[in-house]
Amino acid sequence: MANPPVRLKVLLREKHWQTHKTFCAEYDKAAKAIDPQLTGTWPSRAQLHRWLSGELKGLPYPDHCRVLEKMLPGWTAEQLFERCPPEESSQPLSSPHDPIAPDVAELLATIEDRIDTPQTGEVSWGAHSRTIPAAKERLRAGPASYAAAPSDRAQDVGRRLLELQQAKRFNDAEITELAGLSGHVIELAKRIDLEIGPEGEARIEYRFDMLNLGDKPQARVAREVWFEHTTGPLVIKPTPDIDRRIGIQRIHDTANLAKFAFQISPPLQPGEWARVGYICEGGKFEVNHYWRESMPRYCRQYEINIRQRDIDLGGCTATEEHPDGSENSATDSLVWDIEGNDAVMSLTRDYLRPNQAVTLRWEVIREPA
Repeated sequence: MANPPVRLKVLLREKHWQTHKTFCAEYDKAAKAIDPQLTGTWPSRAQLHRWLSGELKGLPYPDHCRVLEKMLPGWTAEQLFERCPPEESSQPLSSPHDPIAPDVAELLATIEDRIDTPQTGEVSWGAHSRTIPAAKERLRAGPASYAAAPSDRAQDVGRRLLELQQAKRFNDAEITELAGLSGHVIELAKRIDLEIGPEGEARIEYRFDMLNLGDKPQARVAREVWFEHTTGPLVIKPTPDIDRRIGIQRIHDTANLAKFAFQISPPLQPGEWARVGYICEGGKFEVNHYWRESMPRYCRQYEINIRQRDIDLGGCTATEEHPDGSENSATDSLVWDIEGNDAVMSLTRDYLRPNQAVTLRWEVIREPA
């Protein structure tokens, strides 16, 4: 009788990562998250063949083991090089080494219920469903009782959420909450840094931690930026030092408005998250000093930091606007100070929904000429 295959071979085949080229690409993604110096240290084609054929005596070098455990969370290097029957389930969601301990069936059921028909509008943070009997019964009964494609997607997204929990140190409740927003692209974090020069000239930088919980790759995100005054045409360019390549596609421009899309390469696959961003220059603040940010999608954490040079502050306020048009003060999340000749302000808000908006206003007192 032939020896059972190595578990690593079974797992790679199920993920369709068994070719050397694909394996190396996935290896580099995991290596970059551990230590950028490990990128490009993947095994040769011959080495990979030895790993998958069971010819390897013992384990690979420690750095290889670290990367493999990152690529396939829930499994130790020792387990990956054990032999196992090909029919053995490879789902680390139920592994005793799993990094979280929520009701996994509930997590997968929530994802499966929402990924094809995401709820919008009335869904808010904290309102995820805790009982989805039909989906839970299908998951309990096993693959024979439901269509393979939806289940495979839900399980893949579930595995990636567990990886996200490890990377971001989210608790079980936060991961379950994110599962309840399956079907959406979510901004885990949105940070805005706005610098205003002595004459009012502005430079604004956006950074997003985007999580794709939809069922299609996310390759293009539409945005717009508006200033009451400008110093010339608005210039938009990618933010350096981010996780993906960004291309800017201009859609429509006026004197003080730019509608554009940033294109993500490679696209953000379902369940993946990455940091992306862009910079806009050419805006100007003159009489009115405020910034209003509308939320196009669910945003777990919003932060805006403003520095205006050579001014004093007469006061600043912040408001949070809801989809129904009502408002509440957000000044409790506002911090401001004077550093040298500059005014600095920082506002943070959590758990925002689509069609909400946050506005920060400040009163400028200029030093006499």
